Amino acid sequence: MSPLKLVAAGVTDVGRVRDGNEDDFLDQANRLGLVAVADGMGGHRAGEVASATALEALRAAVASGQPLRDAIEGANDAVLEKSVSDQELHGMGTTLTAGMLGSDGYLVVGHVGDSRAYLVRDGELTQITNDHSLVEEMVRGGELTPEQAEVHPRRSIITRALGIDPQVEVDEYPIELQPGDRILFCSDGLTTMVRPDEIASILSREREPKRAAQLLVDAANAAGGEDNITAVIVEAVEIPADEVAAPAVPDDDTSESPPVKPPRRRGRTLFRVLVWVLPVLVVLAIAIVAVGWYARNTYFVGVNKGEVTIFKGRPGGVLGWDPTVEKHTGIKTTELLEGEQDDVKADKTFSSRSDADDYVARLKRGVQERTTPTTTIPVPPESTEPPIPAPPPS
Repeated sequence: MSPLKLVAAGVTDVGRVRDGNEDDFLDQANRLGLVAVADGMGGHRAGEVASATALEALRAAVASGQPLRDAIEGANDAVLEKSVSDQELHGMGTTLTAGMLGSDGYLVVGHVGDSRAYLVRDGELTQITNDHSLVEEMVRGGELTPEQAEVHPRRSIITRALGIDPQVEVDEYPIELQPGDRILFCSDGLTTMVRPDEIASILSREREPKRAAQLLVDAANAAGGEDNITAVIVEAVEIPADEVAAPAVPDDDTSESPPVKPPRRRGRTLFRVLVWVLPVLVVLAIAIVAVGWYARNTYFVGVNKGEVTIFKGRPGGVLGWDPTVEKHTGIKTTELLEGEQDDVKADKTFSSRSDADDYVARLKRGVQERTTPTTTIPVPPESTEPPIPAPPPS
């Protein structure tokens, strides 16, 4: 079979409901054998920035010689870096479904999110990618039927996207192309509005890629256009024999040299480490401060060498923060009543130093009252003289 090349055309549209278009697509079929669709999210301009950032990073990585999976991981890094560096873009993300033609005639489809890729061969439409969405996972798990998923209120919730986490899992689908094959890359603004059989019908009757992409967008708008809509159509075309370039003859001094593989970016690995490590360090610092505050923000009255003592901290200590002596009271435990001894031996706890001082003052007054001699006032003795009789009545 003769070598193949890709011929592509795409259309993107804001739809009938949204104010802005967060979809974007990349057509580098002629130069790099690369096409892609991205559907951004994040509100305001964030979704638009996310999709454009991902596609530009993807293009640059593939142009530098990186394989598709590494290029998509690099796109994830680029979106995440921009998200964390700009507060207005914080939390943005994007789907990405891309196809890259290899020299072996295989089209490798890389996929993250709920945009899709379809293969059209001999008039039959086959979905290549699996959506990374909540309802599709429920369908695959047998919890929903495909018909129920189409109208489910949570069908727009995706479970995987670029720019959300430092690590992203990329699905890859190698497709052995045949001359005449067509690949449709599209955002969910098309697939939520237009059923697969209608998509297949449009692609079968319209052979010109640009016109077919426009008809798909028109069909989605006619059905309501509730989201941005993007369709990119790629055709596998045989390269005529007269266009196939003869292989170059290498110079003698370079014939034994192995091909140079573009180095992986160290900055990407460092950034991933920092993104994971810095939040952990912040959480640890907050936890240490919180534990220290808890361990030291209290007082208790206990016993130290037979003496009632005020301590700062928690009885027994907390994770290395041991209590410290705040005040020696001079009160011996032997001077206390039995109930008072039980309290201080059990480390009676207070929320403030003043409360602990008040308690000690009460103990001290009790000790003083029990040890100070009582002063007695003498009572005069009763008289022993007989009473004076009353005078007789006159």
